[in-house]
Amino acid sequence: MSKSYLPLFRPGDTVTFNVTAAVTAGQVVQVGATDMSVAPAAAASASVVGVAGHDAAIGDKLTVEVGKPIHELKAVGAITRGQKLEAAAAGGVRTLAEGAAIFLALTSAADGAAVRAIQL
Repeated sequence: MSKSYLPLFRPGDTVTFNVTAAVTAGQVVQVGATDMSVAPAAAASASVVGVAGHDAAIGDKLTVEVGKPIHELKAVGAITRGQKLEAAAAGGVRTLAEGAAIFLALTSAADGAAVRAIQL
């Protein structure tokens, strides 16, 4: 029997993240200090995730409007959240080294483990 695959979240979905710095509704948010977390985006941030759906304090859960799919992929080499990722051997992803940035890591992962990443 063949397998199929669907992203964890699709464009237009709302995704729940932890909050590592206070957020106001409508703010652009970036990858936070822990896995699957966000904080207000810094100027010219390269790790934007989406837009905050409501106010949230540190430690709260926040609904974020995302415009790109979020996938769970196989890490090739260690990956740290917030890093840009490129295609790797055997259909995995690795930290950007020489190719094109196609994902942004939302979680950290060891080699061979699953990593959650938003498509750029």
